[in-house]
Amino acid sequence: MARASILIALTIILLGFGVPAISICSSVFYGFNVIVAGLVAIFALIVAGVLVIVGLAMGSEELPSAKIKPSEMEKLNFMRAHQRATLEELDEIIVILREIRDVLKAAQE
Repeated sequence: MARASILIALTIILLGFGVPAISICSSVFYGFNVIVAGLVAIFALIVAGVLVIVGLAMGSEELPSAKIKPSEMEKLNFMRAHQRATLEELDEIIVILREIRDVLKAAQE
């Protein structure tokens, strides 16, 4: 896993710095069109930025369960149980509010 992340980071660095550097050098030394070189450099920077954002988003979503301590797992289970109880109460409130709505509609007619 660590090797893959290092390779991805190196790819992003090479894409972000290498492609613009090569395009600028080729335009200076070999007569490559300056406008095309600028567009290629900007496109490479945008792609590298998108890859960084996607990589950070995917990396932050990883939650290895093997590294969670038992006390943290217990807290997580308590929080899940609390959320389930809250959702059940909200379902009951919705039923009661629908009954009140029906009674008010009947009284209005």
